[in-house]
Amino acid sequence: MAETKKTGWLIAAITVATAILGGLFSMNSSEFYDTLVRPPLAPPSIVFPIVWGVLYVLMTIAMILYLKQNPDDGTAFWLYVVNLVLNAMWPLFFFALQQIDVALFILLAMIFVNLLLMGRLKNVKWAFYLYLPYLAWQLFALYLNFSITLLN
Repeated sequence: MAETKKTGWLIAAITVATAILGGLFSMNSSEFYDTLVRPPLAPPSIVFPIVWGVLYVLMTIAMILYLKQNPDDGTAFWLYVVNLVLNAMWPLFFFALQQIDVALFILLAMIFVNLLLMGRLKNVKWAFYLYLPYLAWQLFALYLNFSITLLN
């Protein structure tokens, strides 16, 4: 039981660290974002921190639920970590470095890793279901990033 609590705190800490890094890398992002030619479905910049806040909570809960039932699944844990590393790299390249084409490839890698992780999560239905909004957002981000790459 104590080990499960430690794992939960570790998952939460890693996720919060990713959110903080992503936030640091996207500081002043609306200035850059507003200069880009965007596709028709592009939301205003205020939408992103709200959606990401919700997604980080859902991702954290999903991993805690999954690892509670599968405490020895190191593969799922490391896929989660790799996904978060890629997740932190995306705003670094998109916003801070303004390398939107590189960010696109990072996003493709992130989606691939996320699909691998979801393949493991399917054994714990609620964990899998809680991850679906993240996948949907990644696919929407793919549309945005790809369109912005083409338009700029």
